[in-house]
Amino acid sequence: MTGVNRGLALALVLVLSSLSFAPAQAQDSPAPGVDITCENEETTLFLDYVGMGDYYAVGTCTVENPSTFSENVEFSYDGDGFVASGPESATIPAGDSVEIQVMIRSDSSDATLRNVTIDAEVTSVQGVGETLPDFLGAFLPSDSSNIMAQVAEFVDLSASLQEDKLTLSSELMQPMSATLFVSNAGNVDDEITVTIQNGALLEERNIGWNITNSGQDGTVQADGGSATYTLRFNPNPEMMDESISVIIRIKSSFDNSQSTEVTLTLNTTAPEESILDLTEMNIPSWAYIAGGTLSFLVLAAIMASIRKRIKGASGAVDFDDEDDDDDLDFDDDDLDDELDDLDDELDDLDDFEF
Repeated sequence: MTGVNRGLALALVLVLSSLSFAPAQAQDSPAPGVDITCENEETTLFLDYVGMGDYYAVGTCTVENPSTFSENVEFSYDGDGFVASGPESATIPAGDSVEIQVMIRSDSSDATLRNVTIDAEVTSVQGVGETLPDFLGAFLPSDSSNIMAQVAEFVDLSASLQEDKLTLSSELMQPMSATLFVSNAGNVDDEITVTIQNGALLEERNIGWNITNSGQDGTVQADGGSATYTLRFNPNPEMMDESISVIIRIKSSFDNSQSTEVTLTLNTTAPEESILDLTEMNIPSWAYIAGGTLSFLVLAAIMASIRKRIKGASGAVDFDDEDDDDDLDFDDDDLDDELDDLDDELDDLDDFEF
């Protein structure tokens, strides 16, 4: 039988099969056919992040051959914005079925729900389809199914502090503030909460604190959205010299397991003390009285010694005045005699030959 005759015979079989067996509900159909059903026709298949900016998932479809003929089936894929791929063809024995794996990939985190379509078409029946005339191709059966696919919604939080060290002074008593930046690289908006994980340490030291958001609420938008928070700390005049690691926790309301933490170093300084702080010493009252009495006696002794020295100095001055009077009893004759003696000595010096 020539190829044309075989094609006409197959066409006749197809036409007669469609007329004779359409109402029948037999388990096996004598006419060629194909049925494809995917697991995620009504439930969403989520693509997960696999690194390098890619999101990936695998769907499963079952392809059945309900006829009494062995069939060669070809597949085509429409990703609806995703990249969908799978086997190009499969040979299915009569009354048998095969499973195919459909790989779905996206390089975007966009969480839009998409409909991936898989078409299955019979291209040959027991080998005769290869020589069918073109006009008989319309008689070959086909079927399609779909996979509802979506990039899984997720949040990706990160946080940083503009300054990671603050100093609270008991002397200055000035409040100090730190600025916290939170960003979301996920594909869904997130409402976050910011708390101090170890706030009890601050409460034990009577250090007041509060957290305020610069926006209207705690929502951080997707695709790189950010929010700014201010952490304010109020000093206590009785603080000690120490360093406290304040743990700031940022928690997601979309994903309870998604949270991040940053640490702020809070240094506190105690008030300066005098060299001798009697208030810090447990001294009884009688010791203060005894110390005051002893101080008075020492002061009195010092004053008496000073007075004695002053009187002694006055007597010495009177005695010196009398000696000075005797020394000043020097008349003109004595002065002339002294001058004559000086002239004689000068004459002797002139007579001396060098």
